[in-house]
Amino acid sequence: MWQLLKNVSIFSPEPSAETDVLLVDSRIAAIGKGLTLPSYAKGEVIEGHGYKLVPGFIDAHVHICGGGGEAGPASRTPEIQLSQVTRAGTTTVVGLLGTDAISRSVSELLVKAQALADEGLTTFIYSGAYQVPTRTLLPTLREDLVLIDKVIGAGEIAISDHRSGQPQLAELEHLTAEARVGGMLGGKAGIVHLHLGEGKRGLEPVWTILNQTEIPITQFVPTHINRTYALLEQGVEFLKAGGHIDLTAGCDDFPLELQVPAVLSMLHKRELLNHQVTVSSDGNGSMPIYNDAGVLVGMGVGSVDVLWRDVREAVVNYGLPLEAGLRVLTSNVATVLRLSRKGMIKEGYDADLVLLDEELQVNTVWAKGKLMVKDKEPIVFGTFEQKKDMLN
Repeated sequence: MWQLLKNVSIFSPEPSAETDVLLVDSRIAAIGKGLTLPSYAKGEVIEGHGYKLVPGFIDAHVHICGGGGEAGPASRTPEIQLSQVTRAGTTTVVGLLGTDAISRSVSELLVKAQALADEGLTTFIYSGAYQVPTRTLLPTLREDLVLIDKVIGAGEIAISDHRSGQPQLAELEHLTAEARVGGMLGGKAGIVHLHLGEGKRGLEPVWTILNQTEIPITQFVPTHINRTYALLEQGVEFLKAGGHIDLTAGCDDFPLELQVPAVLSMLHKRELLNHQVTVSSDGNGSMPIYNDAGVLVGMGVGSVDVLWRDVREAVVNYGLPLEAGLRVLTSNVATVLRLSRKGMIKEGYDADLVLLDEELQVNTVWAKGKLMVKDKEPIVFGTFEQKKDMLN
């Protein structure tokens, strides 16, 4: 399949002049002015004037096979569906488990990731869950990383949270060492994706490990770093020291200063918004609400839509340059997770692309060259989405 996008403004994520982009099957074949389809090619020409072409978004924290369970079996969130992901502009997802690794398993996670891949997305998973020692597919995390293609790290490992397994430092240290060596042997990032709760220790366990071992700071990717003012301050120091931080979108009940748009703006103004900052959605996970006594008093379901919603708000309402906003959910994520041919618009890269309209809303989405969303409406659906439509 050949597709030619004409006269489109590219943010790769760096901005460039209006040009043409040729897609052949799943790859970006050529970029340049005056491109045409060869006479022998069957394809489509798409006029892109007035639109911005950006890389498909990479969401590195999605509960693809459901999350929740903290309020009992009825509070388990359902599996995510293909069109929920694509309409958000997301073309690559990293799935993970959370609190519940009893009624859900890493095997289930892997199978769901493969199902979404069969339906058109690029998918990876973290091996593990909140607790340490954590759940794996094979006997060790190292084996998972070396022998299972989709496993790119460990996560979501919980620290400083009343729901964590309260890991001893030696346990967390060993897990991180396994992730590092497994990543080296498997040619992967091997990162430890850390869930940070509201606990008073914050990033203290991580700093202790860094001070007492040879493990580099880049082996950790702490997420939910905008959860509290104190944790955000620690995250800034972690970033200054060379570490990665991941912000969580969709936290509408947080103070404005802790929500993604304001935090991105703050980091940009302080010249700290570098390639080590990423944003993820925590999509399809439960959104528990606890009172001061740690008692669950409410719960919702996270949406993957908030990823671009929050970054777009930072651009539209906080003056963040578009390219800076795009990096935190495209090229930065690809760099941190060592995802080849992802996160940029370049010849030879996967044709994971999003057309943004004049208001920077997601209009059209391609995943590996396949048109998934057109004029803001999904046109490709998951297996059971289609069956549901037929039944209706």
